[in-house]
Amino acid sequence: MSSQEVPQRPPAVRPEIWVVLASVGGSFLVYLPFLGRMETVYRFWDGPNYLTVARTLYAVRPDNPLLRYVQTPTYFLTHLPLYPLLVRAFSFFGYQPALLVVSVAATAAGACLFFRLARDVWQVSSPLFLTIVMLFLPPRWLLYRSTGATEGLYLALALTSLFFFERERYGRASLLAALAAVTRITGLVFLPAYAVVLIRRKQWRSLAWLALIPTGLLAYGVFCAVRFGNFFAYFAPHGEKLAMFRPFGFLPVLFQKGDYHQAEFHILLALVYAVGISRLKKYPVLFWYCVFAFLLLICVSTEDWSRYFLAMAPLAIVIGYREVLGARPMVWILLLYVPLALYYAWNVIPLNGCRPDIYQALLEHLGLVAR
Repeated sequence: MSSQEVPQRPPAVRPEIWVVLASVGGSFLVYLPFLGRMETVYRFWDGPNYLTVARTLYAVRPDNPLLRYVQTPTYFLTHLPLYPLLVRAFSFFGYQPALLVVSVAATAAGACLFFRLARDVWQVSSPLFLTIVMLFLPPRWLLYRSTGATEGLYLALALTSLFFFERERYGRASLLAALAAVTRITGLVFLPAYAVVLIRRKQWRSLAWLALIPTGLLAYGVFCAVRFGNFFAYFAPHGEKLAMFRPFGFLPVLFQKGDYHQAEFHILLALVYAVGISRLKKYPVLFWYCVFAFLLLICVSTEDWSRYFLAMAPLAIVIGYREVLGARPMVWILLLYVPLALYYAWNVIPLNGCRPDIYQALLEHLGLVAR
């Protein structure tokens, strides 16, 4: 073992326990300033939208208070169904707490899978420490895995799919990828990624299993067609993001607005991810998943790349830069970095939420509080 790597002493307890404690503990630290007024966390976008879908199952009435923001009930069809269905399933905790229960529990499960893959399949040095790093890097991942959002659930499903694929359980891997795709549409890139790997392995018969991957989204499209008359309802509100569907297609818009600093940020962000992905060639499944995710996401015309890229961050960043992030100096850097990541989350949550009066009206509208 290199002298620069974090030493791995035999743990006194199962490492998965430390992973779960770090995962849940990180989210608790995010909530710490808001204890006693958790509504601030529940109001954080996209929590109110998923709360509406979970409660109404897309039957959004014209008097829904959130329509002051989005103006059309069909907007809620852009919120894919698996996460809100799980929120509804765990609503015995209360609908609002269930938003966080699903995110936190899924993240903990996903982190345990990440550790197992890092240790047993990818065989990286310092798998436990890299898993701890993964839970806090980048800051936006810490934020969204702790709020009413799909990132934690997507990670758990994506890693479970990778887990089965690495063990040549291609049917199960494809089924989990299908569930990932009805959590975040990025899950569709498992189809070309797995196809390339299977073709290179000459496992022709196994390719048939990949037909399962788009079935969830196809079923959702049929639901949208039957209920709302539009098979492609998911894509309709994303028209602006797809209008310039080419790599870096939105950069001219940023320059026109004078946001040249944002243009530089997105160029550097893409570079960091591209370098990380290039360092995954040792792991073909991870490499091709990240390649196709990267190609898809850099063509989406949005200033929210730092969130969209979270679908590949644990792989492209943590595993891609494994030698750097697993080195001894990272222990001390992490001690300085985690407070900054928490500071980021603490300040973003109150600034990016549904307006308090509208949120209160929403709770009354959904029958979650008395009028």
